[in-house]
Amino acid sequence: MRRLFVSLALMLLALTPATAQSMQKPHSAPPSIGNRSVAAPGTKAQAPSASAPHQADLPDQVFVVRASHGGAAEIELARLAEQKTRSGPVREFAQQMIKDQSQANDTLGKLAEEDGVPAPDQLDAEHRHVRNGLLSLSGPEFDIEYLRLQVQNRQRMAQLLEFEIGSGKDAQIRDFASGALPKVFVHLTMARELLDQVSRQNPQAAAEPPRKVSGMPTPQTPRPLSD
Repeated sequence: MRRLFVSLALMLLALTPATAQSMQKPHSAPPSIGNRSVAAPGTKAQAPSASAPHQADLPDQVFVVRASHGGAAEIELARLAEQKTRSGPVREFAQQMIKDQSQANDTLGKLAEEDGVPAPDQLDAEHRHVRNGLLSLSGPEFDIEYLRLQVQNRQRMAQLLEFEIGSGKDAQIRDFASGALPKVFVHLTMARELLDQVSRQNPQAAAEPPRKVSGMPTPQTPRPLSD
C-alpha cells in the first residue's frame, strides 16, 4: 500500500500551475498561523488529539516529495548565484538561502525517513532546466532572473506549505510546515526588496521581459494569514 501511495505522490509532481493554484483555495477550517503555536523547523510539537503523531497519508507524501525537490533546487540555484553574481547583496542572499534551506532539508529528510517516504535530494527535470537557463546568463541579467525565480519559488513554496497545513495528517510534518511558513515569507520579502534594488540599479536589464526560465508564469502571491 505504501508503494501505491508513493507512486501516486510521484505522479502528482506533474501538477500544472492551475492545480498549484487550487492548493490556495481556503479549506473548510483554514489554520490561523498567527494564533497557533509555531514550531521552528525540526521541533517536534505535541500532536493534536484528532490525529496520530506520525502517520503520513497521501497529502503528506505529496508534500514531502515536492518540498524535497524544491529544497534541493533552492540550494543548487543559491550555490550557482554565489558563484556567478558580482553583487554583494545577491551573494549574501544566496548564502542565507543555503544556510536556511539546508537546515529545513535536513529536518524534512529525517521526518521522511521515519515515514519511509523517499525524499529526493537531486534536481528533477524541471529544475535542471531552470539551472541550465541561468547558466547562460551573467551580470545584472543573471541577478535579476535569479531573483525573479526566487520570488516565484518562494510563492510556490508558501502555497505548498499551506496545502500541508490544511490537508496533512501527520502531525510532525504538519508542524514542520507551520514552522517553515513564516521563514518562507521572510525570504519572499527579502527577494522582492532585493529584486527592486537590483532593478533600479540596472534599469536596462530590468526592462527586458522575464525570460521565464522555469517555463511557468508567476503564480498569485500568497500572503501571511492574519491573526
